[in-house]
Amino acid sequence: MQLFVVGAGGFGREVYAYAIDAGLDVAGFVDDRADADPRVVASPDTIEPREHDRYVIAVGDPRARRTLVRRITARGGRFAKVVHPTAYVAATAHVSAGCVLAPFSFVGPGARLLEHVALNTYASAGHDAIVGPNAVFSPYAVVNGAVVVEEGVFLGTHATAVVGTRVGAWSKLAAGAVTTADVAPCSLAAGNPARAREMFTRPED
Repeated sequence: MQLFVVGAGGFGREVYAYAIDAGLDVAGFVDDRADADPRVVASPDTIEPREHDRYVIAVGDPRARRTLVRRITARGGRFAKVVHPTAYVAATAHVSAGCVLAPFSFVGPGARLLEHVALNTYASAGHDAIVGPNAVFSPYAVVNGAVVVEEGVFLGTHATAVVGTRVGAWSKLAAGAVTTADVAPCSLAAGNPARAREMFTRPED
């Protein structure tokens, strides 16, 4: 397998390093900006995937992740996960294709990360949590046991969702937010305890 990191920005360079640490054969970056990094080999619209090529999305914005997944898929690309050697993944957890687990991240027993979830350093998904596609956890963000995080959610640094709550699709938890109740879709939640209000729209299909 040869891995291509999609996105040559700051997070992309981090994911590139994680993949090297994990012993993966990294072939370069895919990025719209040919001058973003000397290792850029193609754009998402010019890739020509081979049988053993795999891709991983390495941008931190959930909406941009979704768009890039669709662009890569349209070209016939397939995805691989990148799990840093220091990440902990319980034997009964499930980590889907396209996920990124940064150093010292944690995925507890029975937790399920759906496609293209990114857990940054020291972020964690507790036991039996379900994390929807393209969700992004900033460093030290935490969802505790049995939390449901829907598609495209962004958690800021040190954001926390307490046991059994649900965070609606395309919502954002501000840095340091602590949610003690469900968060409606397309909302911004801030504070401790967090207060949420709808501020965003769903991305177009």
